[in-house]
Amino acid sequence: MNSRSTQRIEEDDCQLVLPLSGPSYGPFAIAKRRWRKPLDAILSQVVANSENLLVRLRLGVYAPAEGDLPEARARFTDLWRATEAQLAAIEAFQEVGWREQAR
Repeated sequence: MNSRSTQRIEEDDCQLVLPLSGPSYGPFAIAKRRWRKPLDAILSQVVANSENLLVRLRLGVYAPAEGDLPEARARFTDLWRATEAQLAAIEAFQEVGWREQAR
């Protein structure tokens, strides 16, 4: 008997980040229904999207017709500030070291 096949390796640092693939029946279906994206992965995705949004806004966007320019500029500024505030809030949230509850 191969002694390596009886060893169990536990890796605490590894996490599944993508949903399982496989048939839509049996154990695969059960695993798909139970799977939840880890909180760290969700927050990382939000941070990446928010940073990308700020880069795109920094590169510039076309304004509408000149008659609506003041309102458009105000909305642009609101979006910019809200995105920066969201990034700051997520950074502060991640400093705490939250853990997810078991399902």
